[in-house]
Amino acid sequence: MSIDVMLSQEEISLRNEFRTFLEGLDLSFILRMDKEDEKEFPKDFVRALGQNNYLGIPLPKTVGGRGLNTVCAILAEEELGALAFPLGCAMGMSTYLCRAIYKYGTPELWKKYIIPTMKADLICAEGITEPLKGSDIARLQTIAKRDGNHYIITGEKRFQKGGIGADWFLTFARTNPDVAPHKGITAFVAERKHGVQVVEQFNLLGWRGMGASHLLFKDVAVPEENRVGEEGQGFEVLMYLLQTERLMEAATALGSARECLKIAIRYSEAREQFEQKIREFQGISFKIADMAATLDAGRLLCLRAAKVIDEEGKRPNREVAMAKFYSTEAAWNIIDQALQILGGIGYTDYYPIERFLRDVRVAKIYTGTNEIMRELTQRGTYDELLKEKPSPAWKLWKGSKNLM
Repeated sequence: MSIDVMLSQEEISLRNEFRTFLEGLDLSFILRMDKEDEKEFPKDFVRALGQNNYLGIPLPKTVGGRGLNTVCAILAEEELGALAFPLGCAMGMSTYLCRAIYKYGTPELWKKYIIPTMKADLICAEGITEPLKGSDIARLQTIAKRDGNHYIITGEKRFQKGGIGADWFLTFARTNPDVAPHKGITAFVAERKHGVQVVEQFNLLGWRGMGASHLLFKDVAVPEENRVGEEGQGFEVLMYLLQTERLMEAATALGSARECLKIAIRYSEAREQFEQKIREFQGISFKIADMAATLDAGRLLCLRAAKVIDEEGKRPNREVAMAKFYSTEAAWNIIDQALQILGGIGYTDYYPIERFLRDVRVAKIYTGTNEIMRELTQRGTYDELLKEKPSPAWKLWKGSKNLM
């Protein structure tokens, strides 16, 4: 299951270093996070990440990051996914939110928000999804009206992970209702102390302990200098942010799947039925083969997308969308098959498979549903392949002239 042949020595070193860091932690808090009534955000864990410089792996060193590439970031996310899917989300927010601010924000915003967040002196969260406009992001209804040197933001955001524990939110609001929907959106950094309220804390099937919240922006006054990018540039900021977020989510889900595959392998090696190890039955061993191949296919798609993200001038929409929908569905199927191999005991909390199954299910929905990811993938595939020249063999086919 090793993909080291695809990695540089720097990438392997970062992954191994991160594994060693995780091995030194008391991870018992993971069990507390999964309690049904647990809604608090794992601040202590995020602080440990910040103290060891893991919150901004692909961000420049000048703002407190590690100065490494996106591959390193997703390798760390996979390791967290193998522990608990929400932990990848907890670390990932600092990366993709601060990465967007670094690209579109001012040096003053870097100093005020990115550098303290890299140290976990500040905790961040996003403000994107709305009650009536879930996947239809371009038509969000939160508004921001200019008032002197401030913007007054009014609206609601729902299902915001980390909402309970965050000090600041990268949020999006409509500043111009008279232009095309995606052209009238602007990005802002709104602090909790500006008046952002948590009006509901959600009980979730899985993904617990992430502080998932319903946020209310009621006449929240945000200073003009907290605008990220220009007015009307918010949709571009959001699309840039989502590239990294979707990929990190995919890698985290695969980490959870990897762990479940390992459990299934060890269980099928140890478990005996009908006087032989159950791995000797092709009904089991062929499942393992399919799970392993599917896992590695997802990991390779994620690696490709990460490399495209780091290439200047490239638009990785297709690569990221493909990695996201394939990897999250692969993770769900692998975990489901692992539970099937364990049988009844897999449906209990003797093993973490049932928790991984509950956690990973949300990955097919948030940051853009997998249906939307397929739409982006097919669109990008048509655009790319229709530009390519036909192969030399096309002239041999009677019907090829109809396709030229």
